[in-house]
Amino acid sequence: MGDDHIAVPVPQTAPIASASAPVKDPVPATATRNKMIIIGVSAVVLIAAASLIGYFATKGNSTPTPPPVSSAGVSAGTVSTTATVSASGSASTAVPQPSEHKLFGYFGADAMANGVDIILGTLPPTNDASFYQKDLAYYCNTGYFDTINLAFLNEFGGGDNHFRITFGGFSTANYVSSGTYIYSGGRTETNGADVVTSYLNIGKDIKTCQSKGVKIVVSLGGDKISDYKYSQGDGKRYAQLFYDMFLEGTHPVRPFGPGVVLDGIELDIEKNPAYPGPSPWTPEMIDMITTLRELSPKTKLAIVPQCYLRDANYNGTDQNVGAVIPAIADKLDYVIVQYYNNPTCSYPFNFNYFEWTKLFKGKIVVGLAGDWTSAISGGFLEAGPLQAVYDEIKNDPQFHGFSVYDVSSSTPPALSKSPATYANPPPTTYSKTLKDVLSGVVVGSGFPSQAQLGTTSDSQYSSRCGGTWVHANATCSNKACTDNGACGKTEQCFNYLHKC
Repeated sequence: MGDDHIAVPVPQTAPIASASAPVKDPVPATATRNKMIIIGVSAVVLIAAASLIGYFATKGNSTPTPPPVSSAGVSAGTVSTTATVSASGSASTAVPQPSEHKLFGYFGADAMANGVDIILGTLPPTNDASFYQKDLAYYCNTGYFDTINLAFLNEFGGGDNHFRITFGGFSTANYVSSGTYIYSGGRTETNGADVVTSYLNIGKDIKTCQSKGVKIVVSLGGDKISDYKYSQGDGKRYAQLFYDMFLEGTHPVRPFGPGVVLDGIELDIEKNPAYPGPSPWTPEMIDMITTLRELSPKTKLAIVPQCYLRDANYNGTDQNVGAVIPAIADKLDYVIVQYYNNPTCSYPFNFNYFEWTKLFKGKIVVGLAGDWTSAISGGFLEAGPLQAVYDEIKNDPQFHGFSVYDVSSSTPPALSKSPATYANPPPTTYSKTLKDVLSGVVVGSGFPSQAQLGTTSDSQYSSRCGGTWVHANATCSNKACTDNGACGKTEQCFNYLHKC
C-alpha cells in the first residue's frame, strides 16, 4: 500500500528495499496540518487517554518501553488462544464466527525481509532466502484471507502497452528467487524460461486460492518512486490490455496462464506529477475504471487513497485520486484507505474513518500494516488499539473490513517485531488477530475510541531521530531533529504527539 502525504518523516527519503520488490516509502507532509482539540472528555476517558499516550510516548526513558499488557495478560500485538478480557472486565470465550467484514492481504512485496530493524532502521535486506515470503497458496491455505492483492504491477504507461510486475524474494522452490515479469508490449513472450515457469506456478496457486473462495486482485501502482504514469489514451488502452491479459479477454501472452482469470483490479496510485495542482492523470484513471467496468461487469474494482485529508490544496480529498473517486464511485466495489505510515490521520491521533464515509458512500476497507517494520513511519495497530478501532466502526454499514500490508509480515513464519520483543521476537499472530477481531472475538482492551480521545493539533507534535517511528516515539533520549539530515545514516526524523 502507498505512503503518500503522511506527516512523517519530515523530508522525503529513499524507499526500503525488500529483496527486489519496492517497499512503501514514507514522504513528507507538504501542508500545515491544523486540527481542533476536542475538549470535555470524561474523567474515565482522560485516565484511559493518559494510559494510551504512555504507550505511544514514554517520557524520559532511554530505552524502548514495552506495550501495555491487558488484564487478560496478553501483550499488545498478540492474541490469546484462551479467553480474553473485555473493557468491562468480563471474560470472553467467543470463537470466530462468519462475518460480513472481510480481511484483505497484500502479497508479493516480501515485507518480512525488508531489512528494517526496529531500533537501527533501514539496513540492507537479508540475502537468506529462508527468510523470504512463502508461496501464494501458503497464505490462502491459512484460512485468514478473503481477498489477496498481488503487489505490485508497478510499472506501466507511456503509450506503448508495456508493464512490469515486481515481486520480492520467495523461499519456495517453485517460484524464482525474485519474481520480476516484464511485458514489452509486443504481443510476444520475452521473459526467460525461469520467470515464465514461476509465473505459471503462481497461476496454479491463484486457482488453488480461488477454489478455497479467496479472491485474487492485481494491484496497479504502489509506492511513488515506481515508474508508472499515464499518457493520453493510456486509461482505455491499458484497461483493454489488462482485461485481455488478466481478466476474461484473450491475448497471446497471459502471465499467469491462459486459464487463469483474476477476480479484480485495484488502483494504488500514490503520486501526482502536478502537485500541488490537480493531477493530470485524473481523466485517464477515470477512463481506466470506466472501461474496465464496461468490459467486465463482474470484476472487483477498487481504489486505494491515503487517509490524509488536510492538504489545503485539495479541499478535503486525497491529492492523488481524490477527484477520481466521486467521478466513478458507482463503478467501484470498495476503497481501501491506507492508515499505516500516515500517523496524523490514524489512531490514536486523528483516525478519520467517518470523514471518509462522507467522501465515498460505498464500502470502505481500513488499510493496516502487518507489523512495526512494515509501518516504519507509524500506524501499526497492536491488539489493544486494533480492538478500539474495530469497536468504533464495526456497526457502520460502510465498514467492509481490514487490509494488511503485507501477508508475509503478519503471518508465520514471520516474527512479531517490536521494541518490547526486540531481543527475542516470537512468531507473529497478527493475521489471526485481524481475522479474530473481524469475527467478533475480543483481542484486546483498555484503549478508548478516537471519539473519546478527540483530535490533536500541530502544537502537540515534536520531532526526533530514530530507526523506526515506534522506537523513536518510545525513546525520549533520542536526538531532536527537523529533517533527516540531522539523524544517523539508517535513521529518519519522525514526528510525535508527545513532547519529552
